[in-house]
Amino acid sequence: MNLDNPSINREQILQEIKNLLQSFDYKTSEIYDRSCFDLLARKDNILIILKILVNIDSLTSGQAEELSKIAGTFLASPIIIGLKSKHNLLEEDVVYERHEIPVITPQTLCNIVANDIHPEILAKRGGYYVKIDGKLLRELREANNLSLKELADLSHVSRETIYRYEQGNSQTYPETALMIEEVLQRPITVSINVLESDKINSLDKKIQEPIELIELGYDVKSSKKTPFDAVSESTQNANDIQKLKEKLENKLDEIEKIRAEINKKNHENNILITNMERGRNEKTLNNIANKTQDISSVTGYDALFVLEKEHNKESIKQIPAIYRWELKDMDSIEDLLKLIKERKDEAEEL
Repeated sequence: MNLDNPSINREQILQEIKNLLQSFDYKTSEIYDRSCFDLLARKDNILIILKILVNIDSLTSGQAEELSKIAGTFLASPIIIGLKSKHNLLEEDVVYERHEIPVITPQTLCNIVANDIHPEILAKRGGYYVKIDGKLLRELREANNLSLKELADLSHVSRETIYRYEQGNSQTYPETALMIEEVLQRPITVSINVLESDKINSLDKKIQEPIELIELGYDVKSSKKTPFDAVSESTQNANDIQKLKEKLENKLDEIEKIRAEINKKNHENNILITNMERGRNEKTLNNIANKTQDISSVTGYDALFVLEKEHNKESIKQIPAIYRWELKDMDSIEDLLKLIKERKDEAEEL
């Protein structure tokens, strides 16, 4: 499958990528082309948030920040899919960056998803770079009975360079890595897995509504240019989550284990995708409900409408609707979760 055809338009790329992901057992959301992201996709514990651009230079810092925060809130990996930068086409199996978010071509994503082939080359200012596995380099050097100086001489680099690579300061030019690999007769570079992210940004602009959720113990964080108004996050496990995030930063060798712990804690933390009434008419509420239900089904987080006026309904398009007066009568988050479950069950029976 060749998805890097420069004549293909953005809408075609979006649809092809959605089809690709679905064909390899990813559950995908609908396409949201007026949002800070275009597509959500989940497979097992992997959740990715995609933004598709023909020219990656059109991504603004504000869009990147919002995308990064949404991804961090959902513990997802943000990825930009693009075809070109300025007038130059992006290369296959190379990872670029825009505002610290990885950028790959559609075909590179296809190689990752379909063949489990991850790129090894990172494009930055100054050229292309690869990362060397310092621990493996040292093991191979010692297995070949080579001193630092001997390996350096054979590879046409300095002794200090080999030492620095072995200590983990291992970003170098592909040509340099290739010279060392020719001596050791083994690959020593590390692939870049864009499906995994160690970013821990999250939405941080709190809003003061609905006050009833805040009083129950939720932090309500607003989101811009998304199909939902906010993400409401229980504060009950906030300290535990912060400690785990610090571990995630400091112990990269344990990233998979820690990511699973954070995922578990976050689900226990009762994150809600929250929408407010805000004077919206019935048609608008139904439209928001459709989009939110779609995103909820992919992310695995519950959704909620908080209503002010009496609509004589307990759900909107299968999303539980809770009235502000009901929130005021609750004593704990557990009361809210119980009512959400009841109304969710009732909506599914209809």
